[in-house]
Amino acid sequence: MSSDRKMPLLRQLLARWTSWLGRRGRRTEVEQLGPEGTASIARDIGTSVPELRALAGKWPDTSEDLLAGRLRALNLDPAALSENQPAVARDLSRLCSLCRDKAQCRHDLERRPGSPAWQSYCPNSGTLTALQPEQDGSTKPPAVPRRD
Repeated sequence: MSSDRKMPLLRQLLARWTSWLGRRGRRTEVEQLGPEGTASIARDIGTSVPELRALAGKWPDTSEDLLAGRLRALNLDPAALSENQPAVARDLSRLCSLCRDKAQCRHDLERRPGSPAWQSYCPNSGTLTALQPEQDGSTKPPAVPRRD
């Protein structure tokens, strides 16, 4: 293998190593708060201690882009949702951050955003479906329309 081809691989490995160290460091910071501090923060943000640890290990996460993309694919406005229903937006974001199917989600959003396949793996599918604009004339709770 030539040295030209080794450099991208080395950069990838270095980036992964750096990312792993960062995630490990953030989890350590949460652990240093002690049981009471960790429980207090988890309670303040409306999550469990194990979820707080998982979220700390994933931050910063790219799930916000995926969530925004899914909302737009469903004709929902991410900014309007955050403004009008902040608790719902936070819950969607939390579940998206914890999701293990981000690669599948990214693939589906890029190649077939209108396909309902995402509903089979998305932990937010129930909430997102409930938020979708009225399309069949049935009575649903008011949706957050997309701002264009």
